[in-house]
Amino acid sequence: MRTLTVPEPPEPSLFHAVAVEPYWGRILASLKAERDACGRGMLAGGMDYVLNSRHPELRWESPILRIGSGGPTREVDLGGLGMTLVPSLFAPRPLLIDAEHGWEGIPVLVYNIDPGPEEADAFWHGGEGESVLRALLGRTRADILDSLREAHSTGEVADLLGISSPSASKHLTVLRRAGFVATRRRRNSTLHSLTPLGEVILG
Repeated sequence: MRTLTVPEPPEPSLFHAVAVEPYWGRILASLKAERDACGRGMLAGGMDYVLNSRHPELRWESPILRIGSGGPTREVDLGGLGMTLVPSLFAPRPLLIDAEHGWEGIPVLVYNIDPGPEEADAFWHGGEGESVLRALLGRTRADILDSLREAHSTGEVADLLGISSPSASKHLTVLRRAGFVATRRRRNSTLHSLTPLGEVILG
C-alpha cells in the first residue's frame, strides 16, 4: 500500500483563493499528520488496522473492501492490486477510484478526515491557539511564523505582511535566535523557514 505524497497547492482559482489558500498551512499539516498516523498504524497493526480505522464507512476483510454503512454499500475485491490512500478535508464520504482511472493503474481510496467540532472551529477560524500565540510573541512575529510554513525571503515576508523589509529582518532575527526560524542562502537571496521547534509552536 502507498500513501499519495501530499500535493502542492493547485493553480490559483477563485475557489482556491477563498477555500484553500488562507488555510493551506493547516490543511497541509493535517494531511501530513494523517499520513504519519497511517504509517504508525501500519507498524502497530498492519493493513487490517489501517483500513479499518480510517473511517466509519470503511470495512476491510481481505481481500474485500466494503464502503458505506446504514445504506447502499459497495464491495470491491482488490485482488492484490494494492491501493493508494488519499485523505481529504473536502470529500463528503469515502470514494474508491477504480484501477483503470487510478494512479499508475492502482485503485485510489479518497476518504474524508474529520477533525471534530472543536478542532474544526480552530482549524477554519483560527481558534484560541492562534490568539495565545499572538499574545505570547506579538501579532507580527506570530504572523511571520505562520507565513513561513513555506520558505520565503525577507522581502517576500515583508510583502506578505505589509511591513518594511528592515522591520521583517528585525523580527526574523529575533525568531531565529529563539530557535523558531532557520535561515539559509540560495544564490543571491536569503530564505527563511520554520525549524522543527517553530512547527511545534504553530501546532
